[in-house]
Amino acid sequence: MEATKGRSPGPGAAAWPEATIQRGPVRFTVLTPRLIRLEWSADGQFRDIRTQVVVHRALDVPPFHIDEDEATLQVDTGLLRLRYTKGSGRFSAENLQILVRGPGREATWHPGDTQAQNLGGTFRTLDRYDGDTWQDGSKLPLEEGLIARDGWHVVDDTASFGIDDEGWVAERPEGERQDWYFMGYGHDFRAALADFAAIAGPQPIPPRFVFGYWWSRYWNYSDEELRTLGARFEKERIPLDVLVLDMDWHTTPGLSLRPGHEEKDVFGEQSGWTGYTFNRSLFPDPKAFMRWAHGEHLRITLNLHPASGVMPHEEKYEAMASALSWDTSTQAPIPFEGASQPYMRALFDTVLHPLEQEGVDFWWLDWQQWKESKAFPGLSNTWWLNHVFFTEMQRGGEQRGLIYHRWGGLGNHRYPIGFSGDSVISWTSLAYQPHFTAMASNVLYGYWSHDIGGHTFHKHIPRPERHLDPELYARWMQLGVFSPVLRTHSAKEASLHKEPWHFGPPYGDAVFAAIRLRYQLAPYIYGAARDAYDSGMSLVRPMYYHWPEHEEAYAHPAQYMFGNDVLVAPVTAPVGADGTAPFPVWLPPGLWYSRDGAEAFEGGGMLERSYTLEEIPIFVRPGSVVPLYPEGMRNLASVPSTLILQVFPGEDGSTALYDDDGATQGYQDGEFARTCVRSRRGDRAHRVHIDAMEGQYKGRPTTRRYVVELLDAGIPESVEVNGEALPYSAEPQPRTWLFDTASLSIRIDLGPRLVDRAQDIVARFAPEHAMPRGLLHRMRRAGEAVFYLKQVWGDISALPDDVDLASQAARVLAYAVEQGDDEGRAQRFTDAVAEFEARFKGLPASVNATPIDDAFKQTFADLLGR
Repeated sequence: MEATKGRSPGPGAAAWPEATIQRGPVRFTVLTPRLIRLEWSADGQFRDIRTQVVVHRALDVPPFHIDEDEATLQVDTGLLRLRYTKGSGRFSAENLQILVRGPGREATWHPGDTQAQNLGGTFRTLDRYDGDTWQDGSKLPLEEGLIARDGWHVVDDTASFGIDDEGWVAERPEGERQDWYFMGYGHDFRAALADFAAIAGPQPIPPRFVFGYWWSRYWNYSDEELRTLGARFEKERIPLDVLVLDMDWHTTPGLSLRPGHEEKDVFGEQSGWTGYTFNRSLFPDPKAFMRWAHGEHLRITLNLHPASGVMPHEEKYEAMASALSWDTSTQAPIPFEGASQPYMRALFDTVLHPLEQEGVDFWWLDWQQWKESKAFPGLSNTWWLNHVFFTEMQRGGEQRGLIYHRWGGLGNHRYPIGFSGDSVISWTSLAYQPHFTAMASNVLYGYWSHDIGGHTFHKHIPRPERHLDPELYARWMQLGVFSPVLRTHSAKEASLHKEPWHFGPPYGDAVFAAIRLRYQLAPYIYGAARDAYDSGMSLVRPMYYHWPEHEEAYAHPAQYMFGNDVLVAPVTAPVGADGTAPFPVWLPPGLWYSRDGAEAFEGGGMLERSYTLEEIPIFVRPGSVVPLYPEGMRNLASVPSTLILQVFPGEDGSTALYDDDGATQGYQDGEFARTCVRSRRGDRAHRVHIDAMEGQYKGRPTTRRYVVELLDAGIPESVEVNGEALPYSAEPQPRTWLFDTASLSIRIDLGPRLVDRAQDIVARFAPEHAMPRGLLHRMRRAGEAVFYLKQVWGDISALPDDVDLASQAARVLAYAVEQGDDEGRAQRFTDAVAEFEARFKGLPASVNATPIDDAFKQTFADLLGR
């Protein structure tokens, strides 16, 4: 709004005066067409500072109309119409109503109305929960979300503490007050979340390394053991970014003393959890250990339980006491108070920052602090410590804030990452976590980190019988790939091994594949993190954000959207006797492709399929351009110079590749770059246009090697880049193209290109060489079915030749493509495809004509038809 340019709206987080309508003790602030702040104050005083929930109100003032007479005030934004009876005092059902004209739902709200269909938020922890059920049978007490099918929601900010200009807690105003934020959006859930993010702050982008693999185990690891562990990751070529040290990193002398002589904190509680001093029997030289970790490109986070304060045995006790003028003559513990600015300043300056200077990258704030501040009753210590630790890290320099802690309530989305606690190891827990993670986006909490594989066993399971089901773990790791954070963790039990090499085939293979896929998807995930910052739409979000008018979008909470283009339904049930797990998936209207582009599915109903351990139900929108890193990455400390652009079939598609330095807060001030990529496919040509990179940031590359993969494309007559024909090559090499018969994709390697210049890629086709839909799927079914026969039938020589040839279709096609002159390549491929299709069609009859057992024949047919 032009009138607001160059002016300050007022103190703290005040809105623009043009947005406010004040009539005596009542003030209404029009923040967006869907969002109005409602305030009543008995003394006519209103607060404009930041609160725990709301940190920004100076939004561009939307158009609205005021209509009032002596009795009534009406405010109309076009989407909302507010009506208040003037001079009637405190808001009530009798004097205030708001009409919501949002899409999909028109409703009228009055104070006191109860939401019938709130879509849920999140909860601070999954400790000891088996799915959503605690050990005593009670259900997880989920908090409300910001969105509901009712079409409206009210955020009550009356009791929130204020946050002053120094970022410190301020007392709540005295006197009778009401401070509400009414959100009316119909079923435009995405708009509601964007509006809330506008006033409550965006979801920060975590450092890039956060999206790699985290290794964590509750175990008293020594320096040498962790170095050995790191060497094994290196040997197995498993990428790793974060090393998590649980509480055994520090001394706990209170636990080592005999009963009755334990060290106690100032409140008389046994101090077995709090600690700030490295255990030198495990880490003789902590600084050298962390120097080694950083040399391996590993980030270090240490576990903290701060409630017992600083005990007299701590190395930094004297320094902390000196900073607080604390009398050390009695050797009394220095009591914890997270809302005490002097205490926290001294804790950071004398205890924590020195550890950071030695190599600690961020802190894991675990449990055990008091539920509420003793200095500010009603102030959640969880919420407050999240705020203090995160903002302290940002205040310390250019680096992005990062903590690892439980959910503390609305506004805590500003302080990622979440730690969901010690969930029970079970299929039930696995099945619940997709829903729990997606639902948290309803309060903008988009970065839950779960204990992949679960934390602890059911308490009723005898210790000798406790073991981790390898299939359950493999499936949980597959969920971890499509989660905000991929972090394994477990309780301190010798039987709980989650090292990937601990599991033999096929489970270990599935775990390895999951980790590799996670790193390949890193640029897609990082781009989605930027989208979350810009739009309020979390990486993992429910189906109903995109299809709010479809009942099925609410009825299948275990599937979700992963970014804008990928639909994921992680398998959360064990396989049956046939080696597959039936897992129905609701596909929204429209066409969807499998992850490799091999299959196309018409949406608008249920897809009834079964999946082997190696398979994950992943579906991609037509025309999507999914950026990938090449295989072989070891960590996310640096960005590869090669970027793969996987282009899915579809008439039109686009994406915007996102880049920044991955570490600093500069992205908030415009230090980032985007590269738009557009795809258009017709009968005779498929064009992919890569724009020049727009934007600047520290470390921006001058060149990038793009590899464009056109999935399920068929073989082209020619490939051009910027109008020049590229030569065909049977092996991957820069500035050539090849046809990969194993994936039926065209792989176009542009070689290093200047990022400041656009690139135009065109693959040209002859209609007579069009590839039949579903060919790759049939090729793979044939291979799996014949492989099965070779495992269960001894006399494989009894099979007709066509059966073996059908099982190696990709190799047969490769010979057709690679042998002979270039001009006949497309025709040779077309002929070879026709021969395979004839073989595939005849496979059931060929096998039925052999003396193989009927049961084997039936399984063979089932595998072909999957």
